[in-house]
Amino acid sequence: MRPRMNRAWNERAARRLPTALLLSLLGLTTAVACRKPPPDELVYTGRGAGPGGAQPPGSGGLPPDTGGSQPSGSSGGGGAPPATSTGSGATGDATVASTTAATTGAGGGEPVGGDVCAPVPVDGGPFSKAKLLTAAADCALNRACEFEAQARALNDSASALARDRGEPSAAAARGAWLAAMRVWQEAELFRFGPAASSTQPGGQDLRDQIYAWPLVSRCKIEEQIVSRAYAQPSFSSSLINARGLAAFEYLVFYGGADNGCSQFSPINANGTWAALGAGDLAQRKADYAAAAAADVLARAGALARAWAPEAGSFREKLTQAGRGSPVYATEQDALNAVSDAMFYIEKELKDWKLGRPLGFTEDCTTPTCPEALESRFAQASTAHLRANLSGFRRLFQGCGEGGQGVGFDDWLREVGSADLADRMLAALSGAQAAVDSLDVPLDQALATDRARVEAVYSAVKALTDLLKTELVTTLNLELPRSSEGDND
Repeated sequence: MRPRMNRAWNERAARRLPTALLLSLLGLTTAVACRKPPPDELVYTGRGAGPGGAQPPGSGGLPPDTGGSQPSGSSGGGGAPPATSTGSGATGDATVASTTAATTGAGGGEPVGGDVCAPVPVDGGPFSKAKLLTAAADCALNRACEFEAQARALNDSASALARDRGEPSAAAARGAWLAAMRVWQEAELFRFGPAASSTQPGGQDLRDQIYAWPLVSRCKIEEQIVSRAYAQPSFSSSLINARGLAAFEYLVFYGGADNGCSQFSPINANGTWAALGAGDLAQRKADYAAAAAADVLARAGALARAWAPEAGSFREKLTQAGRGSPVYATEQDALNAVSDAMFYIEKELKDWKLGRPLGFTEDCTTPTCPEALESRFAQASTAHLRANLSGFRRLFQGCGEGGQGVGFDDWLREVGSADLADRMLAALSGAQAAVDSLDVPLDQALATDRARVEAVYSAVKALTDLLKTELVTTLNLELPRSSEGDND
């Protein structure tokens, strides 16, 4: 481990302490989920965007009943859905790609300002760190713009479903969710600035407000179906484990009439869930989905506005690092923030999306923990892995077509480490090929072909090992606190 400036390190550690605490709580709740859900949930309440946060655009604004104010962020505990919760209306991983293509076109939707999202500029000149930061900012802006377009389509489909619960409307809502998630799972790799935690420089908690996985509680959603909390003005500031894209998934993909709460939950103890008729339950789910989609659109608009290429935007704050940026005093600070985002594939993808279900983490106490899989109702776990790796390539290699543009691989070549750049690109291609080899939903592969899932884990690990050892050392970058001391 290279020497660090003590003051900078202490400041960085102080900023990340709340995140470390949250991860510890998350490990506790997931471990419990692999046994059985407790009667009460352990809940973490986060911070929201502070004063000066970007305001959402007109049609993507906060729902009318919020009064237009920016709610405070909050997150809730709760594990993944129980293993018995596979929905009757689920769309398998094998069909996700075709469904997404049919609903997205070339980007689809109505982006910020009503114009088509601008393509990411490709700079072919000599490498510079300033160009790398600009490329990262432009790619983040592009992903945020594309996601807002999909969030608007999701909102429209959810509104239509609430008006007409027929299967055509339901299928359209499911397709819109899959299309939105394809873009969002790429955007997950750009968790710096507005999408980051408010404990980080420039963070506004927007990622967790849009998609809080793995902080998702099926029981909390079902309790709010009964209480109709989704129809209250306070919904947009309620716990994030029952809002966002994850809540929408359950509401539109799961067709069962059971619930995932324990006998101690009021909806079971008082019989209020059982008293709901089938038609009433379906309508409440549709209305809840519409409220969740409206809330997602509000956050998507805020994220896109925050990155907008105008004076005072976060794009300017990132690209002006070390040259008057109020967020990043030095260029190196900004580069560390962007490189931290790439570690999504090390912690969330490798450890949480694959390691936990495979039983490789201490918080899974059984041979496998299929309930820890992402998007089990939609059976879209594999599609999410594929999109995550695509997002990593955009950030590491370049955001243009076929990996064109400035990326971290160019920085490696600039400092004489072309071999490492080539090895990382080869490892990335290997990980993508391993994911593409999964021809059945991930939960099915986990049960019937565990070796293939382990092969995906190993392929991703080959990439993350290079990321957290050779890349950070060669480029003199700091490891994220969550990865320090990780010897797997």
